[in-house]
Amino acid sequence: MRTATLWLTALSIVLGFITAYAALHGAGDVLVYVLLFMFGGLLGYIGPQSPWRWALVLGIWVPIAEIVSRMSAPLGSPSATQLLQPLIALVPPFLGVYAGMIFRRWLPPPPLPPEEE
Repeated sequence: MRTATLWLTALSIVLGFITAYAALHGAGDVLVYVLLFMFGGLLGYIGPQSPWRWALVLGIWVPIAEIVSRMSAPLGSPSATQLLQPLIALVPPFLGVYAGMIFRRWLPPPPLPPEEE
């Protein structure tokens, strides 16, 4: 595995943890979805190869955190609908990653620095 891939994987895990923390501490669904979309766009821009990987690694932490939180609640076991509802959080990172990938293709490459003689 390349070093850049390892760094992007680590970055996407950290950003996913940040978003899951925000989701569990009352940030609101809209803010969580915006964070997932923006972080996904950043990852798609930085690493446009295999964007589905970044979307999954980024987005899976919110559903995992929500499901574990609901399963460990002392009010009894939640219904299947309540357990599957957090999976909707997988949509914004996919949209963001592919938007970042497309945005990178539209932007011209940065100019090369002048060579010194």
